[in-house]
Amino acid sequence: MDVRENFAPHIIIHGVSASAYFPDLLKFPRERLELLQLGWRASDEGEADGRPFMQTAQPWQMFAWAAARYGELRVYIASISLTREGVSVAVRIKARNWRQSRNKNEAINLVADYLRRGEWGPLLTAWLGDGNARWRKVLRGKYELTIAAKEPWRLGLVANAYEALVAMGREAFVKLRESAGVYGVLLDLLRAHKWIYIKLATDDGFRAAAKQNKKSITVGGVLMYLELVSGRGGSLVAKYFTRDLEKALAIADKLKAAGLRPNVVRSGPNYVVYIATTDLLRLAERDETIRKAIVLYLAEKVKNGTPRQREIAEKILKRHPLFLSSVRLAAFSKRALLCVCRY
Repeated sequence: MDVRENFAPHIIIHGVSASAYFPDLLKFPRERLELLQLGWRASDEGEADGRPFMQTAQPWQMFAWAAARYGELRVYIASISLTREGVSVAVRIKARNWRQSRNKNEAINLVADYLRRGEWGPLLTAWLGDGNARWRKVLRGKYELTIAAKEPWRLGLVANAYEALVAMGREAFVKLRESAGVYGVLLDLLRAHKWIYIKLATDDGFRAAAKQNKKSITVGGVLMYLELVSGRGGSLVAKYFTRDLEKALAIADKLKAAGLRPNVVRSGPNYVVYIATTDLLRLAERDETIRKAIVLYLAEKVKNGTPRQREIAEKILKRHPLFLSSVRLAAFSKRALLCVCRY
């Protein structure tokens, strides 16, 4: 095991591989497919023995890339890392039916050239590889399309030392979505989080639903946000954020007056006032509104959360049957319902 400061502990894996075949799902003409390949090459795709390869710990990204490099694949387990969200497995895939025809800088320059000519297809897959967006900014209507790059000036304005600001405004995300075509159907099925950002920016109904799914509760007159915490077996907390220490302490006093046991901690530039699972359970027992909010939040995490979030949410739902009596079973996702019924 390799353990270094500021890096997640990880284990290098040797000798675990398999062959696989990925079908041509997209049925794109060769010219259209090459545009998608170009964006992947400009971002995460590498070269091994003259063949394209991808290494990723995100399953959706593995399948999204394979759709553009379909055919015979060689799949390797590269490493396992221990993160706050649980175990992360890095998979390395080589596309054996394709030759790597461009180097990285050439691909980046071509993505920029196509964009100047109004072709957004290569930028879409470059975004899926190295794109960056902040969920909260998109929800607030701040649309910035940035891509990580060692030489950001090749792609656009330099946002910082490692990011290029390629475009701004909602229309940029609209063009990305339009460029996907049937590829977007696959990204929907894969629940690719970067594709979700594009939908947040372009679909008002989807954005409104996402805002609703970011569950909050009001406790003693204080608006707090629910959050799953990975440590110590996993738990659920409610948090209030502020950059003002005096305000944080005042909020804590207000929660204490409501019979709760708040904690105040420093997190970067913020002070976080939070109440732990025990207090949330007590609130849920006596307040149906809070109980419903907690159940819906947990059910959404069972459906759309990370593997670790799903594990924690399922565990909390199973351990505390009081949640089941407050919400119609239809409010659960199919997966959440099956998990609870198995228990």
